Amino acid sequence: MSDFHFLLSLSDKQMQKGRKVVISEKTNQQTLVYLFLFGFLFLGLQFLLSVKTSFISDSLTKAAQIESAKEWNDSILYPAENLDPDKKMHPILFVIANQGKLKSVFSEVFARIYSVLFYFIPIQWIMFTNGIFLVLASYLLYRIGKIPVPVSLLIFIASVVFSQVLDISEVPFSIFWISLSYSLWSRGLEQKSPVLISIAIFLMVLGSFLRLEILILSCLIYGLSFLFLYFQKRFFEILFITIAFIIPVLLFFLWNQYEYGHFLGIRYHFNYSITESQSIGSRLYQLQKILFTSFTEPGLKIGFFLYSPYFLYVLYIFRKQFKTKNFQEPNLFHLMILIIYPILVGLSAPNDGITITSRYTLFAIFPGIFLIANQWQNVKTNKLFLFLVICSILINVLLLKVSKESFKMIRKTNSIYSSLKSDLWIFYDRNISGTAGLSLLSQPSISFQDFENKELRTSLFSRIRNEKINQIYIFDFSKTTPNAFMHLKRGVELNSDEFVKVLHEEGFQCKTYEEKSWIGYRLCLN
Repeated sequence: MSDFHFLLSLSDKQMQKGRKVVISEKTNQQTLVYLFLFGFLFLGLQFLLSVKTSFISDSLTKAAQIESAKEWNDSILYPAENLDPDKKMHPILFVIANQGKLKSVFSEVFARIYSVLFYFIPIQWIMFTNGIFLVLASYLLYRIGKIPVPVSLLIFIASVVFSQVLDISEVPFSIFWISLSYSLWSRGLEQKSPVLISIAIFLMVLGSFLRLEILILSCLIYGLSFLFLYFQKRFFEILFITIAFIIPVLLFFLWNQYEYGHFLGIRYHFNYSITESQSIGSRLYQLQKILFTSFTEPGLKIGFFLYSPYFLYVLYIFRKQFKTKNFQEPNLFHLMILIIYPILVGLSAPNDGITITSRYTLFAIFPGIFLIANQWQNVKTNKLFLFLVICSILINVLLLKVSKESFKMIRKTNSIYSSLKSDLWIFYDRNISGTAGLSLLSQPSISFQDFENKELRTSLFSRIRNEKINQIYIFDFSKTTPNAFMHLKRGVELNSDEFVKVLHEEGFQCKTYEEKSWIGYRLCLN
């Protein structure tokens, strides 16, 4: 009889194990279906929005950076370089002279990675690979961090992530990288494994090569890991994670110092060289704008917790976590990062952004993802949580509509420029030249507005004549478009008779001033 019970018990265990295998296989199949559907729908949305024509400002600079990296140039492509020996007139907004070369203010490592991974993909199609990195990020969160795929995909859709991954950007690859390193760190906390924690810290610091804010996140995670091991009295392991932190930090500093002449890199150098020192009060006000919102001249600025108000609800759910003061509980660390990281980023940010101020605090989504996953069975049916998620999705829908109109306008201006090919384009400033898009990668173009300065003007046009340039189009914003941002006062206005006289002094005859859409231009012939 005992043998019979033993066999029954063994059979039950085998059946339970078999059910677990079946459930696991079913979960994996559902995961793959979710990821496939998300990737397919994301790609479809990109086509619907016409992101192929999104090259302006940041994305245009990054496109030029990637194309330069494909040709193994250590300086940004500049078709009109012979006219600009001082490298001060490059037409793309975020390209600056640095240590005798033209550099983008964005991540060079990102450009190098993309130039290798997508060497054979034309630049206007590279943004359609963004979905790959989002899918991989969600899969890594699932496999390593044990995050249900619906949770990570929901946060990607209903947060600032979605507006930042449509065009060419380092954000999709950064999300993939932090998904890997943050998941390893979370696993290390759960398993009390200094080895996993060290690997996670090492990898996360390397992410600083992609975006400078990741260095702040890395420092915070190192500090919390220090506390985690300190309360376990594992002092040798503290030394271990410290080495894993210091080595990549030194590598980051030394590379930046060598490459850009500043240990924090060109982005920091660029931002803070043009930013006046701010008082504590202005810093706090800027923090409020980054975390919540503000109304300024360009319009409503959307902060992190306005964009994703459900994260405030998450803080409310875990409010009692601080009372326990259990420094062995992973949720406490996720909670501390969700609170502290946005504050550190907001206080250190050089400005409050243009419209979506919450992009600075982008990586705060990761502790939020882990906290939501911990309470997923409860919150997924909670009406307040679902309402706040729907609000976030609606904000994204609104921004997507704005993006679609913007891309439509860019496509229209691109068609205007394509009909005006000439020996040289001269733009009154980089705000207008950015509207020319990818044409600037091949069309000789410069940004010059000092037509009233005889010395600078004569020097430029002397080089123009030496290069035997006979046909020039000169562009500025339309003077009749009702947009205050475009109505910039010039020393010599493009639509004035004075401009014709100035160019005549330099040996060029200018045709009648014309406007299309919100672009004003003249054709001038030698």
